[in-house]
Amino acid sequence: MRKIPPVLLFIPLFLLLASLLGACGVSMPFVATATPPPTATPSPTLLPTATPTATPVPEILKTPLQDYQAPHGLFSIQAPETWQPFDDGGGVRFQDETNPYISLTAFYFPLPRGADPQTFLQDEAKRAISRAELNDPGSLQVIENELGDDGRLRIEAVGKFFEDQPLQHIQVETWVENGVLLGLSLTAPEDKWSDIAPIWPLLQQSYHVLQPDPDAVTGLAYVHPGGLFTITVPLYWGIESEDYDGVILGDMQGLAQFGVSVEELDHYPTPKELDAALASLLGETPQAAGYLEIKRITDQPNLRLVQFEVPSGEDGIYRTELRVFSDRNLLITTSFSSPPHDWDFFAPDYKLLLESIETRGDAPPDEQTQEADPLAGIEVGVPMFYLDRNGRLQVSAPIRNFRTRNVTRLTASIKLYDKDGNFMAAESWRMLQQALGRGKTTYLYLALPATTADLENVAEVKIQLIDAKDAKKEPYPSWTYQNGEADINDKGDVVIRTTLRNAGKKVQKYIFVAALLYDENGNLTFVKTERRRLRYATPPGQEVDVKIVIPGPFEGLASFDVIGERPLLD
Repeated sequence: MRKIPPVLLFIPLFLLLASLLGACGVSMPFVATATPPPTATPSPTLLPTATPTATPVPEILKTPLQDYQAPHGLFSIQAPETWQPFDDGGGVRFQDETNPYISLTAFYFPLPRGADPQTFLQDEAKRAISRAELNDPGSLQVIENELGDDGRLRIEAVGKFFEDQPLQHIQVETWVENGVLLGLSLTAPEDKWSDIAPIWPLLQQSYHVLQPDPDAVTGLAYVHPGGLFTITVPLYWGIESEDYDGVILGDMQGLAQFGVSVEELDHYPTPKELDAALASLLGETPQAAGYLEIKRITDQPNLRLVQFEVPSGEDGIYRTELRVFSDRNLLITTSFSSPPHDWDFFAPDYKLLLESIETRGDAPPDEQTQEADPLAGIEVGVPMFYLDRNGRLQVSAPIRNFRTRNVTRLTASIKLYDKDGNFMAAESWRMLQQALGRGKTTYLYLALPATTADLENVAEVKIQLIDAKDAKKEPYPSWTYQNGEADINDKGDVVIRTTLRNAGKKVQKYIFVAALLYDENGNLTFVKTERRRLRYATPPGQEVDVKIVIPGPFEGLASFDVIGERPLLD
């Protein structure tokens, strides 16, 4: 505040004191002075007094606030009414209508399973700062970066947090409650920060967590409109586009992109379908100029993967990884891309996106349940059956292992019923494979002789699991399909001739094979399985020819697949 000169201060105080004393009847001491000539009495003059200068109220504080409640009733906050809310990976972002570089993000982010809260917060701090270092290391100024005794991480910094944007000032406060990361992040251009910063305390005070419980809700994870899947979107990512079976997510810097699509089939995807899906994703890319393939996986039972780099016009070279895998009857494809020099930086985001994909369906039972019940987590699909030309009832059904354990000696009963629901007959079945891996599918197959019952009147087949045991060893690697062909002979039988390769490290004398038949729409029509002795002991890496005959009659078949496994030898 500007000081008043002493002489000016003395005069009004003296006059004020004199007037007060006069008003109180106190006489002042007489001082002899020369008597001046008489003059007219002047009109009283008011001397100026010092008035404190009022501090102007920042414009941001004059903007009315509006109440906002997040989806699922997770949290509430008050934000300026001119700031519009958007879902934004792990939170809600409020963006100023007049300046897109001014924004507030309120976080509600379920932590990855098993993550240590303090380590997670510190890692996020490093990643936030490294974003600015990537764009312009010379402009970065870290004002505060501290994890307090209260468990709250506070960051304030200036830098280029997003490419091709002005120098930004950012203030962040985050903490963890019950496995959920909560917090606020306010950003504005550095030259506007002094105008925006005064609202920070109001935002902090108005942010109220209503339900910090990751088990009660999905948080702000992305939920596909069709309900097929959910994803936990990383911090600083958002939705770019979505369609009927998938979504594309993008890093807010515009450097990385992740896409996922989920196709629902009425059968369990086969290795052949996984191959076709990968080929469809790749398209003509391998023929593009400058294409460089880095990695390819095609010999795993439930994974197809290819990673490559290719020039992308003005954007330079991009690295992309494509994946194809399945979950029950869902065929899942993912794509992740970023510049090669940013690949390691975005690796944690990519890992979180992949591991957080949750398709609809039951989760694996807990270990205690699996210990008590060897069948918990094993699911039988829809039975398929028909009467063959010899009067036998051919029965098949997919069986999926949703346990976290490998299983063996799986046993089931097959019960037959007529159109009125009357029980007709029952037979038993035991799995022919040595072991069914966790997350994998096997196929029940049984041919019931004509003497079993009046099979022409069978209208319903029910399959009930009876017993199973945990497998002590990992399943032997699946035989790799090399090539094959299928024909329908004069009797109406399907004859499949195929070549399989021993993908393991041991000599094999026996094989379990499953032949899968599909119609024009890709629907699984039937599966026949059998265990047989090979014509010769097959060393690792060697091929063997297998012929499979599935008795007809059949119509409308369009494709087939063959799976080879190690059989169970009693």
